Amino acid sequence: MNHKISYQEGSVRKRGRKYYYRFRMEEPDGTMKMHEFVGTESKRETENILKKAIDEYNELGKLLDPGDITVEELMDEWFRTEIEPSSRATTTLDSYRNVMDHVRAHRIGKLKLKEVTVEVLQAYVDEKYFGEYDENGKEIKHSYSESSMKEEFVVLNGIFKFAVYPKEYLKSSPMQHVKKRKKPKESDLFGDDAEKVETITHDEFLKVVEFLSTHKNSYGDGYEYMVLPVQISYYTGLRAGEIAGLCWDDIDIPGRRLIVRRSMFKDSGTKCWELKVPKNGKQRVVDFGETLAGILTEAKEQQERDRKLYGELYQKHYCQIQSIKGRQHNMIFTDIHTKNGVIGSRVGHGRLIEEADKKIRLLPLEFVCRKSDGEMVTIQTLKNCNKVVQKNLNTIPFHMHGLRHTYGSNMIASGANYKDVQELMGHSDISITLNTYAHSNERTRKRSVDLMEKELAH
Repeated sequence: MNHKISYQEGSVRKRGRKYYYRFRMEEPDGTMKMHEFVGTESKRETENILKKAIDEYNELGKLLDPGDITVEELMDEWFRTEIEPSSRATTTLDSYRNVMDHVRAHRIGKLKLKEVTVEVLQAYVDEKYFGEYDENGKEIKHSYSESSMKEEFVVLNGIFKFAVYPKEYLKSSPMQHVKKRKKPKESDLFGDDAEKVETITHDEFLKVVEFLSTHKNSYGDGYEYMVLPVQISYYTGLRAGEIAGLCWDDIDIPGRRLIVRRSMFKDSGTKCWELKVPKNGKQRVVDFGETLAGILTEAKEQQERDRKLYGELYQKHYCQIQSIKGRQHNMIFTDIHTKNGVIGSRVGHGRLIEEADKKIRLLPLEFVCRKSDGEMVTIQTLKNCNKVVQKNLNTIPFHMHGLRHTYGSNMIASGANYKDVQELMGHSDISITLNTYAHSNERTRKRSVDLMEKELAH
């Protein structure tokens, strides 16, 4: 820093209706000269502005013109001071970072605030809504989904509201005048335009279970550990992260019910498998039938046999709650005993237990889904399951999330109440249940038509 520090506190005086603030700043010839600036009609506000101005000058050697700050600089300051310290979920922070990367890669990221207009912002969001095309009408960039556009608006609104308050760089946010667009729906006038949810039949489900239970890959490794997650998903509709995070103390087999308390995910910051509350931020109870009760009983007995067979080589998992940058992280640590001290770079274990904080308590985790040596099943494991089945049974439209849809569709087809299905599946609003499944089941529609026919016949 080669400029002279302004050590004085400065002063505030009233002229007309407004207050003005002044303090000494260095001139080109090296002398210090008093400079005066307009404040507000409030003396206290103007005194605060004076203090900020002196601090800014002492740090930078000049006063920033708010209009010269770029969108990218504003965005980074907003994220650092407003978003990172907040209680938002890690997945939410990742989605914000993704939008910020879009802004950074676009020309608006380098624009100064004084160059940003409603028209500039509208053009940016329209590019995302409708995609980009060359002069011949060929698409060069795909349009964004509705959910992605919601995230774009959340971030852009947040950035420019931040510029208005507390930064006071702008008098008002230009985003308040930017319009959300609705993309026209494409329809096939001669085809089947009905929305469909990818589901599988019970026979297809049995084929998937039979394949995973009996086949091996080119290395001679089996897929048996993938069977239980598939069965749990099919009979309960749990999400992939909820299945991976399910522990035995969450399940009451005699009572045929389980509690969804947590979900597993990979934290992008800590690079560690962690646990969080389920989607929508609340626990839920899921009832299940005799079939799954028998499957779980057998699985628990098999795990006990595996534990005895592997002995000290059986992997153990623990949760340690750490506070990192003011945020709670429920980190998974794994105790792996090896004879040679070498561990492969596999995705099926948390941080090694040697890395845990010795001062913080470790909570044992008895995961329901694990391999024969105790290695936990993660979301990545379930993604691999999708690839294995899709490659080997390509006539079956299999996907782990599709099993969740299959569960919901089967429940509706069996005459279940929509409110019950909403609660079992953990939908935040019943409209999600209605919109997803009201149009998806042919049997329920035909049953309603047949009932009407019988009434009219009398």
